[in-house]
This record gives sequence, structure tokens and C-alpha cells, in this order.
Amino acid sequence: MADAELHVVHIISGLGQGGAETVLHRLVTAPGQATRHTVVSMGDEGVFGPRLREAGIRVVTLDMPAGRLTWRGLRHLYRFLQAERPDVVQTWMYHADLIGGVVARWAGLRAVSWGIRNSGANLEKSSRLTHLIAWACARLSGVVPAGIIACAQDAAARHQARGYRADRMAVIPNGYDLSRWAPRPGARERLRQEWGVADDVPLIGSVARWNPLKDHANLLEGFALCARSVPEARCVLVGHGLTRDNEALMALIDRWQLRDKVILLGRRDDVPDVMSALDTHVLSSCAEGFPNVVAEAMAAGVACVVTDVGDAARIVGDFGWVAPPQDGAALARAMEAALRELGTPLMSKRLQHGRERVQRLYSLPAMVSAYEANWRQLAARNGAKRPAAAAMGSPGQEPGAEPGSGSRAQSGSGRRRLLYVVNNPAFFLSHRLPIALAARDAGYDVHVATMAGAASADIEAQGLQHHNIPMSRSGKNPLQECATLFALWRLYRALRPDLVHAVTIKPVLYGGIAARLAGVPSYVAAVSGLGFIFMRKRQGLDLLRGAALTLYRIALGHRNSRVIFQNTSDRDVLLRAGAVRQRQVELIRGSGVDLAHFAALPEPAGPLVAVMVARLLADKGVREFVEAARLASGRPDSLRWVLAGSLDSGNPAGISAQELQDWQKEGVVDYVGEQSDVAGLYACSHIAVLPSYREGLPKSLVEAAACGRAVVTTDVPGCRDAIEAGETGLLVPPRDATALASAVQRLADDAVLRKQFGEAGRRLAERAFDIRQVVHRHLEIYDTLIAASGATRKFEPSDLD
Repeated sequence: MADAELHVVHIISGLGQGGAETVLHRLVTAPGQATRHTVVSMGDEGVFGPRLREAGIRVVTLDMPAGRLTWRGLRHLYRFLQAERPDVVQTWMYHADLIGGVVARWAGLRAVSWGIRNSGANLEKSSRLTHLIAWACARLSGVVPAGIIACAQDAAARHQARGYRADRMAVIPNGYDLSRWAPRPGARERLRQEWGVADDVPLIGSVARWNPLKDHANLLEGFALCARSVPEARCVLVGHGLTRDNEALMALIDRWQLRDKVILLGRRDDVPDVMSALDTHVLSSCAEGFPNVVAEAMAAGVACVVTDVGDAARIVGDFGWVAPPQDGAALARAMEAALRELGTPLMSKRLQHGRERVQRLYSLPAMVSAYEANWRQLAARNGAKRPAAAAMGSPGQEPGAEPGSGSRAQSGSGRRRLLYVVNNPAFFLSHRLPIALAARDAGYDVHVATMAGAASADIEAQGLQHHNIPMSRSGKNPLQECATLFALWRLYRALRPDLVHAVTIKPVLYGGIAARLAGVPSYVAAVSGLGFIFMRKRQGLDLLRGAALTLYRIALGHRNSRVIFQNTSDRDVLLRAGAVRQRQVELIRGSGVDLAHFAALPEPAGPLVAVMVARLLADKGVREFVEAARLASGRPDSLRWVLAGSLDSGNPAGISAQELQDWQKEGVVDYVGEQSDVAGLYACSHIAVLPSYREGLPKSLVEAAACGRAVVTTDVPGCRDAIEAGETGLLVPPRDATALASAVQRLADDAVLRKQFGEAGRRLAERAFDIRQVVHRHLEIYDTLIAASGATRKFEPSDLD
């Protein structure tokens, strides 16, 4: 059944030109919503009021002067909220958070959501009144709002440090209409002609109003230093106050002797066109929350240089340049690096992937979906009235009861709650995100618990709720391990998930034990490998192995559970040890691969390339790969050995930075670092190599098969399961660099065999590794367990369409 319509009243201090007002307009006017919006301005209609009315949004004004309260305005707001009785009151920015939130609670409305739009980094530079209101909000954050939405991960962390209630806070990044923010070649030609800038002139630009936090002084210093090495470069400044009658701005321009190099445009309404005219956009701020302009520039196909403020570095990811704030010299170096790449294939790929990143993480539908999910939960748990579809759990539960206060709580739309527990947020994104998104689309309320990490912002950008769990990498401190187990148990008790899906060793062990202690109805364990303890040769009594098996028996003993294995070897180990029962076992070969993205392309021309894609760990066989490259280095065929992956200092098996530097100096392997575009890397390669000691089912080999590349890997559990020996690749003994070098050389010498193996690998990927098949299997398992625990919803294959 479709969700019933929600009525959300938005309260904002004003509707003038600004980032918060822009996002509010974008949110409430987005198409295809099951939400009715009303916007209340504490001031007048400003710039956005008429636009909202034109879009069919009801606008109410309180007409209070800026920075002042009037009894008439407060009474109007109180009576309006009492009469409307909206499902949710969403406030925007500090003043509206405090005043709008208090008046809404005074009117008897509990479902109040505050909106944090300030980074919190430089509040001391704001007015004394703003500083005081933010201080008051922090003290009232456990009383007034039922929820708090921050626009950026960095802003959330800073406000929590100032006293805001962390347990009520969620992060929902801004979303963008990519039909508006897109490259516009015609606009580039027209505007450059208008400004007197030739097409081949490097053009840097910045879109930001004149404000101390935007730090135009830093921008102009950086541009002046950059212009010394790129004297033909020009700079365009766009925004309110950026005109020649701004004496302070002109003084800065004259200080750096830039009058003939800087173009001042003031405020513009055609910013998407302006972006298309630029080669590089620069964010020079000393403080930000979630800078809209960075995502907008990336979506418009413009290279981005940013200062490391707010979530700017998270937004650009690997596809831009990041400099420290208030460091003009560093900013200049970043600008120069961007300009050096202009017109190169590397820049083209950077711009393409940057736009794809915005589309994937910061789309308008993702933002709308995340807000609606948040509002429905608030309405269901705290609202004075509730949508018809917002079921409140079991029949005996009191209306408005908090999770954990009695019978099991559900999300605001009546959906069953699914919690993923994974050690690393980046691993969740690379290995489980498609399954989680499909589960969300199939009706689950999806949450993710991981260690803290930069990638957690990307999880929340997908509209999923993220929870930080303390988890160490080494496992050598018993107190830390107990803290992890307790944190999971406490999260389960607070969140009351209907199903927990744990992935990787620690989450499987501790997550399973905590699930049994907390009474979680259903549990899925994904065993993607048994770890280094099971790689060692057994010599007599092995206490560590015995302890690990005991933990597996406890963790996997849940009565309503499934255990997903990626290979038969790991399955048989735990079956023989009695850690799992046959009826629990599911065999799914890997995490799946998007066959459209990982396409089979012909081999590239030029020198042959053998590539290894893996974290730089000893048990991945990195040292054997380097030694095999040494053994092959004397041959005349110019075979390149390329190593792609990141160091992992937190892993006991991690390769040291010094050892990596020694390999680079030696020159036998080309180290290219961690690669976000693995498909592109395989497209430029001929042979995929993974000499690991043991795996679950290695994703790199699955992706290599999809790309139609012949494989050389080791005859160990997981690796042998990812290929068909003699048909898609060659197997060699583990820890044997000589055999590895010989097998790689055999494929290097035989183009016909490589082609046969590659074509067979693609067929294998289509048959066994298609991500749609993997997603379908997981959703079937989820619904089987949910049904066994008493739920009624069943998965239909049409949910994937």
C-alpha cells in the first residue's frame, strides 16, 4: 500500500537569497512526493516566496523584522500550528530552530525536526545574537526537537561537540537537480565572448557572496601566486557584493595587482551557465557546512579546487584538489595542478567521474527520499496525528512509544527495520550497497552500523541511517572487544531491528552474540573469509583456532538465522566444527558485479600489463607479486607489473610504507595507489593477478572476469572458486613467486589463450556473478527470515524492476 500523504510545515527565518533557502525550495518543489508542504517565513516573502507560490506551495509570512520578535508574529505562528496540526514541523537554521521549535511544542506538536545549516566551525565570527541562540539550542536539543537533521557530517560532529544531542541527529546531504546542473557548451562560448575571454584562456572562477567566511582574501592571494606560473589565467568572481563599488574587495585586488586579471560579475541568476564557462571552480572558504557550490560545479562538469572545510573534501572525493584553509600558497599549488591537467584524458575522466559521484551520492531524489523517511519516523513516533499507513508496531503498543519501550517498534511507514553491521564503511559501500538499496526499495527501513570513517557520509548520502560503532582493527585489547560487543547490544536494544545482517569476521562474531542477547528476531551472517587464524598450518593444540570456533558456535547459534558462505571450503570448516547447521547454510558466490559498468572490452594496444588489485597485505600475496615481477624483469617483452591498492597500517599483515617506497625505488612494479575506477584499470590491462593465501571470494577477480580479462591466482579457498581453472584462468600454488611469474609469462606470450580465457570469464560472470542475481538471493533470505519471525510481507521479483 502506498504511504499516506504527510503534511510538513517548514519554518525558516526568511526567504531571501541563501543556501538554506535554495535547498528548501529544491526540496519542497521536487516532483513525485507523497508529502504536502507549507512554508512559514518568520519575515517576508523575500526572493523565494513568489517562486514557491508559483510552484503551488502554500507560503505564510509572519512579517517580523530581521533579528526581532513580535508578539503578533509569535501569536500568528502559534494559532496557525494549532489550526493546521501538521504531521511534522521542520525548522531551518538557528533562529527558526529555537523560536519555531518552542512555539510548535507550545502548540502541542511533538514531531519537531531541527535543521542545522551552519558548519559550526566559526560561530565566534557570527553575531552575538546568533552565537547566543546556537548556545541555547544546544542546551534545549534534548527537550524541543524529536529529531535533528544536519546538512553535513562535519557540521553534525561540531554541533555534537557543542552539546547538541547526538542520539537525535541524522545527516542528510543536499541534493541537486542534474537536469539543471549539467555542462552547457553553448553557454561557455556565449559568456566568454561577453567577458572578452578567449576559449583557450584558463579561466578560474568562484561563486560565493562577499562574506568573511568565504575568505576572498585567501582566494585572491592564491590566484595571484598561481598567475605567476600561469600568467594567461583569468579569474571570475560571482556573488552578492562582488562588484567594483566594494572598496574592501578592490583593495585586495589592488594589493595583488590583479585588476587586469579579475572579472567581477556580482550576483547572477544564470549560475549553471557561468559554471559551464569555467575551467576550474575554487572554494576558498575558511568555514562551511555542506557547500552547495562544490557539488553544483562537479555536476556542471567543472574541475574543483576546495579548502578542507566542512564536507568539501568529502564531496570532491578523489576527483578534485584539496588545500588547507587560510593557506594561499597551498591553494595556489592546487590551482596550478588543476590547470596543468586541462585538455588531458585524465581531466576528462576526472570530470566524468565527478559528475557521476554527484549523481550517485547527492541527487535530488536521494535527498527527498531521506527527508521523507526521516519525517515518517518522527510522525509515527511523536506525531499528534499519524498517517494511515504509519503502523505503530504490535497491537498492544502505546501510541508514540519509543523503540525498546515495549513491543517491537517499526519505522514510520510500517516497514520492517534492517540493520547492516560491517567493520569498515568503505567496505559496505563497495561490497553491500546495491543489496541495501534494493532492500530499501523493497520496503525495508535500512540502517548501517560501522566503525567511524570518512565514507560514513557517503552512506548517509544514499538515504541510509548510519550509526558509529567503536571497533578496533587488531583485536588485541580485550576491553576494546568487550566495548564493541556492548555497543552493539545497546544499539540493538535502542533501534530494535527486525533483522541484522552482519558482514566480515568481527561483526559476524560480536554482532551474532549481541543479537542473541538483545533478542533480535532474525539474523544473517555473511562469512566472507575465516581470517588469518585459519590460514596457519595446524601444529598440535591450536588455542586461538579453538577459541574462534567457540565464538562462531555462539554467534551462529541463533534459532532464526542464515549463514551466507562465498565458497565451499569455509562452509565445510564450520560445518565439521559444528558451528553451523546444514539448514542455515546459503552459498552465494561473492558480492556480485554490475555487468553494465564492468564491461568486456578488447585488450588495449601497447605493452602488456599484469595488474594486481588488492589491499597491500602480506596474506594477499603482495610480496610474491613483487618477487615474480623481479623474476620476469630480465625478459625483452616489456611486460609491466602494476600494483593497485592502499596501505592498511591497522592490519597486522599490512605492508609498511617503507617497504612500498623501496619497491618503487627499485622500479620492478608500477604502484598506482588505490583506484576508484577499477573497470577503467582493467580496460587498460591484459592479465589480472591475485596470489592471495585465502579469500572468501575475491571481488577483484569477479570484476576481472566481468571485464573479460584472463586471470592468474592461487589454488586456495576463495580464489579457486572465483575462476574455472584452465578455462578462465590459471591456478598456481600459494607463496610461490616462481610459479606465479611462469603463469603470468605464459599468458603474456599467448594472446589467443588470453582471449579464450577472457571470453569464458565474461560468460562465467554473466552466469554466476551478476549483481541482480546476488541481490535477488539476499532479499529472498531476508523475507524468509522475516516471515518466520511473524511478519507478513513477502518479497516479489517485481521489486527489482
